[in-house]
Amino acid sequence: MTITIGVDIGQKRDPTAICVAEREDREIEGKQQVHFLIRHLERLPLGTPYPRVAERVARITDRVRARAGERPTVLVDATGVGQPIVDILREEIPTGRVVGVYFTYGDRRTETGKGRQRQVSLGKAFLVSRLQALLQCFRLHLPRTREAVVLTEELLNYELRVDENANDRYGAFKVGTHDDLVTALGLAVQVDRAVRQDRATWGRRAQARKAGLR
Repeated sequence: MTITIGVDIGQKRDPTAICVAEREDREIEGKQQVHFLIRHLERLPLGTPYPRVAERVARITDRVRARAGERPTVLVDATGVGQPIVDILREEIPTGRVVGVYFTYGDRRTETGKGRQRQVSLGKAFLVSRLQALLQCFRLHLPRTREAVVLTEELLNYELRVDENANDRYGAFKVGTHDDLVTALGLAVQVDRAVRQDRATWGRRAQARKAGLR
C-alpha cells in the first residue's frame, strides 16, 4: 500500500484543497495495473491561514498513519507561496515526508534532492495528460461525496490557453470557477511508484547485460 496526500495551497481567490490517494495494484485480464482510490477530498474555507492549513494536513496525515500503518508522502504546491509553506508543514509534520512541488511549463516531471531538500518540478501539461490517461483507463476511483461532484465540475471547466508568448496555461479561467481540487488530485496521483521501480529494475538488467552478466 502506498498513500499520497496532494495539497493545493489556496491564494486570495482560491481555497486550499486536500486529496488523499491510495495506490492499489490490480490484475486486469492477466496484466498488472495500478489504480488510485481517492480516500478523502476536502476544500478548506477561503482565507484559511497557513498555520491552520498545516494543522489540518497534519491531522489528516496522523489519521492515515493510524489506519494504514505507514507514513504518507505529502506533495504540496509551493509555486505561488514558495518554500515557507513547505517549511511550516515540515515543522507541523516532523515524522512525515513533505515534498514541495513547483509547477512549470511543458510536459516533464523532474525530482531533485533528498530528505528535506527533496523537491519536484512538475509541468502542468504532464499533470493534465496524467489525469486524462488515468481517467480514460478507469484507474481513478472517486468517492461518492459532495467534494467529488465539485471535482467533476472542475474537470469539466478545466481549459488549455496559450498566451502571447506561446506558453501553455491550464486551469479554470471562467469567473467563479476553481481548479483547486483538480490540482490536489493531480498532485496526489502524479507518479506511479511501481513504474519507477520497474524502470530502475530494467536499468540494472540492461547494465548487467552490457557487462555480460545475467
